[in-house]
Amino acid sequence: MGVSLEGLAVVPLETAYERAYEAHWPTVFRFALAWTNDWGAAEDVAQETFTRLWRNRSSVEWDRDVLPWLLVTARHLLTDRFRMLRRRLLRFTPPATLDEATADRWLDVQRAMSRLSALERSALFLVALEGRDSTDAAHLMGTTPGAIRAAVSRARDKLEAHR
Repeated sequence: MGVSLEGLAVVPLETAYERAYEAHWPTVFRFALAWTNDWGAAEDVAQETFTRLWRNRSSVEWDRDVLPWLLVTARHLLTDRFRMLRRRLLRFTPPATLDEATADRWLDVQRAMSRLSALERSALFLVALEGRDSTDAAHLMGTTPGAIRAAVSRARDKLEAHR
């Protein structure tokens, strides 16, 4: 159990980690799902994010909200994943069984999303899909509410222009 210091309970690292996992797994998973649109990939990214939190548990500031740390870590993992997938896609030839209309739609969505920066994708997810306000999203992403509003606006403009 925790030890009391001047009225403040010191929580063991394992307990702090478990609390963070219970509180933030759904948000980290949905964040990854919004980026990947793939349930399995989102689970993998969320799991790796929490694995990194566990590995870094002794250096994490547990008295602060760890969700920003988790989302930044997930964003880095997702960016790395997209770079790897982009390299693979450059070598990808659609199978002969994929009808032309489906292939065209897939490529169109991929092109539209590739025009968004990491901040634009993240801001769009947090505001449009998670329903967070720009102040909350800014706190989570380590930026200003104005930067979040601008990123969402740019993302929507880019996606609309791509139609």
